[in-house]
Amino acid sequence: MTWGCSDDRKKGGNSGGGHVHQAMRGGILMELGPHGSGHNLELLLNNKGEFEIFILDAHAENYVRIAQSTIELNLADNNRTLTLKAIPDPATGETVGNSSLFRSSQSVENLLPIKAEMVNVTIGSSNYLNTPLSFSGNPKSDNHEH
Repeated sequence: MTWGCSDDRKKGGNSGGGHVHQAMRGGILMELGPHGSGHNLELLLNNKGEFEIFILDAHAENYVRIAQSTIELNLADNNRTLTLKAIPDPATGETVGNSSLFRSSQSVENLLPIKAEMVNVTIGSSNYLNTPLSFSGNPKSDNHEH
């Protein structure tokens, strides 16, 4: 049995064997590299308004730890750099230099929408250079499940 991605989403539907990748934490998914063999980032604001980027696998199902200690974003509109730092987590064993979560040091709500270029992210053997990034904020949810 073979599992794979269908390109039904290009046809405007999700019928047949197609699927939709879901953000694990309710943020916005950003695909890096070829669909199904690249990686995903989940972009979101936490409850303090800090910008978070989670590194995910090709199908946005698992966190992927990377060796970087920071992710640099060159902001398009004001010639500034936003630095997100790797966040250690004793519960998962993640450390700076072995983390899947990167976070700004303060609220970025006053910078929304963020239009930036991600300078360099290396995930395994894949190196993503000068990648455009756009984030307007967390998606609005009509889902009131608890």
